[in-house]
Amino acid sequence: REEEVEGAAMEGPATSSGALPPDTNDTDDLTMEPSDDLGLGPEVPGGTEHPLEHDYDVSNDAQLLRQAWINESLTPEVLMYREDLVDRIRSLIARQEKIVEDYEQDHNQALTRAIRFAEVSRIKFCLRSYLRKRLSKIEAYAIHIYMNEELSSKLSPQELEFAKDYIDAVNRLFKDSILSRLPKDYNDLLHQSMESEAPDMIPEPSLDRHVFVRVLDDLGDIPIDDQNTTFRLQEGDIFAIRYRLIRDFVDSGRVELV
Repeated sequence: REEEVEGAAMEGPATSSGALPPDTNDTDDLTMEPSDDLGLGPEVPGGTEHPLEHDYDVSNDAQLLRQAWINESLTPEVLMYREDLVDRIRSLIARQEKIVEDYEQDHNQALTRAIRFAEVSRIKFCLRSYLRKRLSKIEAYAIHIYMNEELSSKLSPQELEFAKDYIDAVNRLFKDSILSRLPKDYNDLLHQSMESEAPDMIPEPSLDRHVFVRVLDDLGDIPIDDQNTTFRLQEGDIFAIRYRLIRDFVDSGRVELV
């Protein structure tokens, strides 16, 4: 199911070519420093500009994707799915792969083709890592996300379907292997016992985990406790702070994780 959801997001308007680099579920590779723009443009050596090249801010979208991946990897909860960005990246990948294919028989463009292939592979790596990180969070907190309207609205249609199928599969597994053999009052996946009124066995992410953030906009004074204590966040500041306090600023793009 993970491959189907990831594939649905990776599919572009043209058939992809070239091998995909391996993916990782670790955040260590977030220290990977790409080329300055992590993108492709007509400045790549090799002579004349390809007809598919035009005024398109490749570097900006590539950097936005990389930051979306970093944010997704370092926040404890699933963030809003970046549908517009993913669609633009898919189009970018398809267009650049077409250019690489056109240069395949042109020996004068061998260096250009090699550079473009390396860079589009790097962008594919970021996209796949971004999507897989989201799937790993959905697996970890599937029931919590699915039962929370705010969180489920942050998923793509494919991710929401994946979450539902995952919950059904886990429920069948536990019922067939464990729950059906337990006493009636203790054979529920969501409650410790039938005496529990609210579901008390649903794992949730810890929103009080500390994260490092860079402030991109003057946020003024924000409350940090129940005693009306405030803390000033100004543009350019970098802090280690509880995620819950800056949660709303992450999706709005006013802070970024580092």
